[in-house]
This record gives sequence, structure tokens and C-alpha cells, in this order.
Amino acid sequence: MSDLSSSLPGIDVASGLPRVAGNKKLYLKLLRQVAGDAPKIKEKLNDAVMSGNTDEVREQAHSLKGSSANLSITAVYAAAQQLEQAAKADDMAGVVMHLGELENALDEYVAVVAGIED
Repeated sequence: MSDLSSSLPGIDVASGLPRVAGNKKLYLKLLRQVAGDAPKIKEKLNDAVMSGNTDEVREQAHSLKGSSANLSITAVYAAAQQLEQAAKADDMAGVVMHLGELENALDEYVAVVAGIED
């Protein structure tokens, strides 16, 4: 188990915590909220990819990019940014590749958040 004072893989706590005025309880709540939303996000992205809807992929990736940037969830942010760029370019092969990378980043993030103590 780890806490918010330690280094967490894929999360820049030193950068994210000041965005909530140093409120560790609030920061942890927001981190857990994103982690809890991960399955729904992955489902929406997969549905959009399966239907060939790159506009929806771009919108979902952009939204996730924003929330992960605000909380300094660096690995998820980077993967969402790549997915958004591929969707903007209407590059379906790139979308599929980056979707896999984003899903892996989300899975790793969820595991890290699950290990954070209150």
C-alpha cells in the first residue's frame, strides 16, 4: 500500500496536489472518481471505435485528457493525447493502436489508485 506522500507510478502527486490546494482527501477522492469511471470510459471508446465514429473517440479522449491533466495523471494523459490526435487525423489504425495503449494506462492507473491508503 502507498499513500499520497510517496511516488506513485503514472501520477505526479507533487504537481496535482496543489491544484486542490493541498487537500489530500479531495485529491484522493478525485483520483478514485477517475478510476471508478475507467470501465465506462473504456466501453464508450470501444463502442465508438467499433462504429467507426472518430469524432466520438476524439471527444471522449479529449475529455479524459482534460481530467487526467488536471489531476496530473501523466500516463493516462499521454495516452489520451495520442488517441485524440489519431482520431483528429481520422487515422483508424492509429486510433486502434492508441486505444490499446490508453486501456493499458487506465488499467495500470486503476491498480495504483486501488493501492492508495486513506
